[in-house]
Amino acid sequence: MMIQVLLRAFRRALTGSKLQWMSTMVLFLSLFAFSTTGFMYFELPQNPNLTWLDSAWWALVTMTTVGYGDFFPETTLGRVLIGMPTMIFGVGILGYILSLLSGAIMESKLRTTRGLGTYTESNHLVIIRYNGEDHILKIIDELRLDSATKDTPVLLIDEHLDELPASLVDRHVIFIRGNPAREDTLSRANVGGCHSVLVQADRSNPTHSDHENLTIALTIERIFDIVRTVVQCVDPGHRIFFERAGVDAVVCVDALASQLMVQELQDPGVNAVLTELTTNSEGTQLYVFPVPARAAIYSVAVKHLTDTTEAMGIRRAHETVLLPPLDLPLEESDVLVVIARERPTSI
Repeated sequence: MMIQVLLRAFRRALTGSKLQWMSTMVLFLSLFAFSTTGFMYFELPQNPNLTWLDSAWWALVTMTTVGYGDFFPETTLGRVLIGMPTMIFGVGILGYILSLLSGAIMESKLRTTRGLGTYTESNHLVIIRYNGEDHILKIIDELRLDSATKDTPVLLIDEHLDELPASLVDRHVIFIRGNPAREDTLSRANVGGCHSVLVQADRSNPTHSDHENLTIALTIERIFDIVRTVVQCVDPGHRIFFERAGVDAVVCVDALASQLMVQELQDPGVNAVLTELTTNSEGTQLYVFPVPARAAIYSVAVKHLTDTTEAMGIRRAHETVLLPPLDLPLEESDVLVVIARERPTSI
């Protein structure tokens, strides 16, 4: 991991100031050649067994201040004309190279935490909009508790966040700063190669949140239509617009809250049940996965479930059928809705 960071920083520094690096390397190689040939010239008469490899080794360990002592100049001229310049200028050049490299590492780290870089990896999960540190941490914790997403890289896009909080850096969250409705920002985040996109509502401006999210959704669907998108909607009346935009799922928090309050009023305990079903931190959860190809009707699919998995129904297109008749014919695109303590791997 550290080697990758050093290599990226070195490449960034190299491309950012090529002339500076080239002049430094020329000076380093010139001193190395001077030290190697000078050591051979003055020391070979005193040591006939000396080789060019030995001389190059002495030059390198002296320039880098290692100084093993296995080879050293024994002649006066070798010490004064070769040894002293090698030690003095070698330390200076090495210090300068280290300062360039450390500066490149700091610049690379700052660009990463400030979201100024470009993400090139794939199969990551993109979260659009920063709604507070605790909120993002809760989402990440839920993702990490599920076997399907525990190792999935998480990338955050936000245009107002100045610098990624340390807690998110520790969770290895990638940050891209920019307007998520702009194509260049989405390209920097490599949305085209991501696993899925979660577009959160703007809690600081709920009045215009749906309009902004609709613009983001349209941009993503127009450019990266194969990417799965889940959008958070404030006004339930706007759901139809997101569905027409082509998003894969729309979550209306206010509508769910109202429905949940009524259900809890009528049937006390519903809230606790739904809380357990929608969190990965405890109890059982809801899962959906494709119906086995060998299952032509619902009863056959249910028979393939394990003892720790209970079927609730199926999801077909935009319709949910709970507790369907056992002889219900299944379609190829149907998915089973089940309850289990952990994500089923296969049935």
